[in-house]
Amino acid sequence: MSRFEDIYPLFHEYDMFAQTIELLKAPNVYKVMTPYGSFVCKRTPVKTGKIQFLGGVLRNLQNRGWEGAVPFTYTKYDEPYVEAGNQLYYLSQWQSPAPGEELPDQDWAEALVQRLAELHHLTQNYRFDDTKQIEPLVKSLLARWQLWLDQLELFATAAQQRTYPSPVDVVFLANHFFIAERAQTAIQLLGEWQEKNRAHSHFRLSIIHGFPHPAHLVTDHAGQARLINFDRAQFDTPVRDLALFYRTYFHFGGEDEGADHLLASYQNIFPLRPDEIRLLEAFLHYPERIMRDLDQYYNKKQNWSELQAVKRVEKDIDRLYRLSRWTERAFTR
Repeated sequence: MSRFEDIYPLFHEYDMFAQTIELLKAPNVYKVMTPYGSFVCKRTPVKTGKIQFLGGVLRNLQNRGWEGAVPFTYTKYDEPYVEAGNQLYYLSQWQSPAPGEELPDQDWAEALVQRLAELHHLTQNYRFDDTKQIEPLVKSLLARWQLWLDQLELFATAAQQRTYPSPVDVVFLANHFFIAERAQTAIQLLGEWQEKNRAHSHFRLSIIHGFPHPAHLVTDHAGQARLINFDRAQFDTPVRDLALFYRTYFHFGGEDEGADHLLASYQNIFPLRPDEIRLLEAFLHYPERIMRDLDQYYNKKQNWSELQAVKRVEKDIDRLYRLSRWTERAFTR
C-alpha cells in the first residue's frame, strides 16, 4: 500500500491523475507530477471559508493582471480546495525557474518587499467592513505584549534564583534590561498611537501575506518572483506584514543600508501614511522573536538542548540589537 494513498484520490477532483508523488516538506507538502504538469499539494489547517475567500482574492488579482502570487488551482467543481475526511488540501502549479533564473540570495528581500507592496496596494480596503475593527486588533496586541513583558520579569526572577544558572540564564540576564526596555517602549508607542487614532475611521486595511519569508517566494520560468503559502493571510493593516518582513530581514543578517533601501522600495509602490509610519515604529520596537524564545525555553515548550537554546537566544539577541539600532535611526521624529 502506498504511503501517499491519501493524496492520489484528490486528483480525481481535478480530472487528473497523479503519476508520481514526492514529499517536499514533511508532513504536509507534496510535489505531484501529472500529465498536465507538476503541482504542489498542501494539507492545510485553514478553514474552508478562509480558503474560499483567499482563492477568490488571488483569482481576482490574477484576472486583473497581477502575477505576484501563485494562485490556487480550482477543481472541476470550481472549488479552491478538496476536502477528504477531516482534512483540507489545496493545489497550486509547480513553479520551476529556467536555468540561470533562480533568485540570487541577496535579491530575495527586494523581490519580497515589492510583492508585499503590490499585494497591499491592490487589496487595500478590498473588504468594506467597518475599518474601526483595527481597534480590537490593537487592544489584543497590547494585552499580549504586556502579558509577555510580565512573564519576562518572572523568567528573570527564576534565572536569578538558580544556584547554578544555565547558559541561557546568563545570556538572558545580561540583556534583560535591554529586552524589557524595548518592550516597554513598544507598549508606550502603541498605546499613544491607539489614543491618538481612537476616533479615526479611515485606516487602510489590506490582505496581508502573514508570513513573509524567503521560503515563501519562488521564481517561475519567466524569472518572475511570486508569493506562495497564504495560510496566515488575513485582512489587516499592511504595517503588520512590513514589520514581519523586517524581523525576518534582520534575522537573516540584514544591514541598515539595505533596510533603508527596502523601505524606499516599498513606499515607491505603496506609500505609508504618517499614522502607519508610527504604527510600524511601535511594531518594530517590540522584541517579539526573543520573547517567543524565552517563553519556549522557560516554559519548556521545545525540546531544545542547552546548546541549541543558548545559540538561538544569542543569535536572536544579536539580530534584535541590529533591528533596534536601525529602528531608532530610521524613525527619528
